Amino acid sequence: MKRQKSEITKKQIMEAYLALIEKKHWEKVTVKEIYAKTGITRSTFYQYFNSIYDLMEQIEDQILSELKDSYANCNTGSAKVITPKQFEEKFDVTPPEPLYNWFQFCMKNKRKIHLLLGERSDPYFAVKLKVMLQEQITIMMDADGMPNDKLREPFIRTFTELHLLAVKGWLSQADESFLSINEIINLLNTMRVGGNYLSYLNSKNN
Repeated sequence: MKRQKSEITKKQIMEAYLALIEKKHWEKVTVKEIYAKTGITRSTFYQYFNSIYDLMEQIEDQILSELKDSYANCNTGSAKVITPKQFEEKFDVTPPEPLYNWFQFCMKNKRKIHLLLGERSDPYFAVKLKVMLQEQITIMMDADGMPNDKLREPFIRTFTELHLLAVKGWLSQADESFLSINEIINLLNTMRVGGNYLSYLNSKNN
């Protein structure tokens, strides 16, 4: 019971911080504002966090840990080596599960992701998020049988940026005219298929 109450208090503090960065830059949020908003005492705040920076990092680490766990539960399929001759017949153009996972995770954590990627939040969070996305894109490429050729690094960088741009656009949509999740996934998947096709052509011509 005591542990449950402790978790509720910690969550209230995190939620108060997120509410505050909706209106002001994260570096300008103060501990005083946190305990004024939650009704806790200053000493209670410091039972859970060393500073605003610690609070911010714990929120970021929590969301990144949850994303990592969600990717761990994805079915990425087994790595398959496809020769240039076989590519046109055997390459699976169906969007892989990790593509869906990214947007499903963002839907589940819509408010947090929107705030943590916002202009008022810590810019280093996007850097940490990119690292995780790049790891998952690499796994996806390995499962596709894409060779570690000269196209891989620029593909990973570009595909990662598109992941972020797509979800930022979706999260900030002001009306229903923005693309649906399935439409965005299909657009991203065309790049995945195209990247593999470029490698296929590169192998075929060498």
